[in-house]
Amino acid sequence: MVAKEKIESIVNKWIGSSECFLVEVKTAPSKVSVFIDKPTGIALDECSSLNKFITHEPDPEGFWETHELEVSSPGMEQPLKVFQQYLRRVGREIKVVTIQGIEHKGILKFADKNGFELFETTSRKENKKKVLTEMLHHFEYHKIKETKLILSFKN
Repeated sequence: MVAKEKIESIVNKWIGSSECFLVEVKTAPSKVSVFIDKPTGIALDECSSLNKFITHEPDPEGFWETHELEVSSPGMEQPLKVFQQYLRRVGREIKVVTIQGIEHKGILKFADKNGFELFETTSRKENKKKVLTEMLHHFEYHKIKETKLILSFKN
């Protein structure tokens, strides 16, 4: 079987010095899913090009004769996996769940290779008045269980 690492290597070869980046490679018994993205969003022709590139690489085991290959961008509902996805979502509302299970919601303010910052506004009632608390949190990626974009259809 073709190793996940080999597919990642082929994808990174295709990416080269482009703006594209690898988000994830998922393998199943007869299917391989490759998720790529770029700061301006990935186009269908880029997915098609990568699909052809992968399947035209030397395949001594006949792997692609028995396996389906899917190349796409990660869906909007999928968790963020790599820091470049965070960079792309700066200014957007996200939900973060820490390894301890604590949930935070707020605006993604900053991201780099080490972590990201979330501006969270919470409210509580105090003496029949609504009191807002604003806090800037800094998170390191390895301390996060999951981060998802909050989809809003408001105007």
